[in-house]
Amino acid sequence: MPQLFEQDRLDVWYDGSAVCVIAVGSHGDPLDLSESEVEALIVKLQESLEKARS
Repeated sequence: MPQLFEQDRLDVWYDGSAVCVIAVGSHGDPLDLSESEVEALIVKLQESLEKARS
């Protein structure tokens, strides 16, 4: 997932008991995501949700 600043953190994963999401901007502001970044995030959310349901 491309990000605007190297220090920004945007990720989704399933840890075995929960779907985890982290979205932290390097300057403490909300992350501004492009359409492609939102689509990639949705894909990762869906993959994690499928793992959680199985």
